[in-house]
Amino acid sequence: MQQEISLLTPYKDAIQFAQELLSLPVYNVQDITKNIHERTIRRRIKKLEELGLAKYSRGKFTIKRVVSQPIFVLEQLIPSFTAFVRARRFGKFYRQTDINFMLKNLPQNSIITLDYSAFELTQFQLVREFFVYVDDVEKTAKFLKKNNFREGTRGNVVLLPKTGSFTNKIERIFLDCIAKGGRSTMDAIAIQLKYKNKITIPARFTTEMILKVQEDLSP
Repeated sequence: MQQEISLLTPYKDAIQFAQELLSLPVYNVQDITKNIHERTIRRRIKKLEELGLAKYSRGKFTIKRVVSQPIFVLEQLIPSFTAFVRARRFGKFYRQTDINFMLKNLPQNSIITLDYSAFELTQFQLVREFFVYVDDVEKTAKFLKKNNFREGTRGNVVLLPKTGSFTNKIERIFLDCIAKGGRSTMDAIAIQLKYKNKITIPARFTTEMILKVQEDLSP
């Protein structure tokens, strides 16, 4: 636990800044400078970008909803954030065939997470992308390129460097889903509902989202 706290320390001011903002799809820096100096705002946005929690462009920025999780949850998400920022995407046909190829050629000791693993655990949402932790990202990337995969933002095969603990794999997939946000948040809720005994981190979700997932999971 102490390791995650020390890793989060450089980002605490930035996270507090983000948590204190009203929930909006897009923020304008000029609207916030009434209370905080612009340099301070830009510095905090930059720290959030280091964790993949914010995107800045031309005086405007967005913040991922996951930043609203309690600090003790965010501490546990640092390994996931770090891995996602360093992720590398690859594609060949940009269809299920790419995922099938990766499944047949998984590197030794690789660990699948997010979409594919979440579906295996919950049968909740269909797989869109294939995320896998590997020991050597560069070696796996070279293998994919040798088999005519191209690296780019459209790729549906995503290589992640191993960071943090994988002792409790179900909980790690759960935390990865929270960290990724978007539709993966629903996967996280489904995992929490189905595997309560495996989840030790009490993440926060809206009642509306929980009820929606419960309804969709019902036979």
